[in-house]
Amino acid sequence: MEISQSVEDYLEAIYLAEADKGHVRVKDIALKLDIKLSSVTGMFKKLEEEGFIKSEKYGPVELTQKGKVIARGVYSKHKLLNKFFLLLGVDKKIALEDACRAEHVLSKKTLDKIRKFVNEKGN
Repeated sequence: MEISQSVEDYLEAIYLAEADKGHVRVKDIALKLDIKLSSVTGMFKKLEEEGFIKSEKYGPVELTQKGKVIARGVYSKHKLLNKFFLLLGVDKKIALEDACRAEHVLSKKTLDKIRKFVNEKGN
């Protein structure tokens, strides 16, 4: 199943907000992703239809097991790539931004090579 970058970004944001605050509301994600509340509400409807989240009107949202699996995978790639870029000497801010972009497009083979490199050089 092909999941869009936007969906991955939302799931990762929800995952991190849940870990940080224990609950997630529309405004939390709007602030984190710097987008309008109405955009978040629309995406939440789509995510619920796809079975990634559970929510109630005006209540908190939570990831389903299906959503958690995707979110954990995206976040794992994000952390790996950020660490990789930092090992290369990339500025912290740029490394974080580039990791955010790259987490969506790199192949599993490339990520495996990066993981191996980070494990060897990152200790």
